[in-house]
Amino acid sequence: MNNIFDRLETSRKATSPEERRKNINTIKGNIEGSFVADKETVKHVYANHTSIDIDATIRRSEIELPAYELKQGLLRLDGSTQLDNSLILRIINTICAIANNGPLSSGKILLGVTDSATDAQRVADIDKIKPINVGRRSVVGIKREANRMGIKMEEYFQKLKENINDSQLSDPLKGQVLSSIDYNDYFGLGVVVITIPAQKELSFVGEEAFFREGDSTKKATGAKAVAELAKRF
Repeated sequence: MNNIFDRLETSRKATSPEERRKNINTIKGNIEGSFVADKETVKHVYANHTSIDIDATIRRSEIELPAYELKQGLLRLDGSTQLDNSLILRIINTICAIANNGPLSSGKILLGVTDSATDAQRVADIDKIKPINVGRRSVVGIKREANRMGIKMEEYFQKLKENINDSQLSDPLKGQVLSSIDYNDYFGLGVVVITIPAQKELSFVGEEAFFREGDSTKKATGAKAVAELAKRF
């Protein structure tokens, strides 16, 4: 890229579509020889998430609301030690809803992150941890929940996978989600990333279809609503 600036059109006429395209082609021609075809794209997309990846996902969640969901964990914020089954069901419904955004849209659910300052403070009070702020979100982690339950992280992770596996989430979505769930220690707090890959057809939880409206998950009520969702595919 050395001296690439000298090869670009930077005068006032550079704002025209034709000149912008010439500049883009110049840059493409300069860097294309440095890339090789990746035969394992899918594997890399769903590979382990780094802390930087998680930060980027959290920041994207502030803008791309339909494609992302944040959950502080799997337990209620009342100090209990039992999994909140209603919360787990909402996660499963949200997996379905994000999958129904359309054939070109993927998404993620992060466990261990909250978008509420009140919830972050409540977690800090209950579990005696210090949340990490990323943009307008707070990472509270899920290690604290495993500790509260008196189990290892491996057991906590397995409980989540078992609940998804036992759900009525339709295939192939269920299998794809289970194979791509990832965990990152994230500065000792622990974050789980559930990746929802783009689907080729409408997904269901049992006989029900769900969709995203902003950052909310809603059920498609009636045959007409389901048919409208199906048109996305």
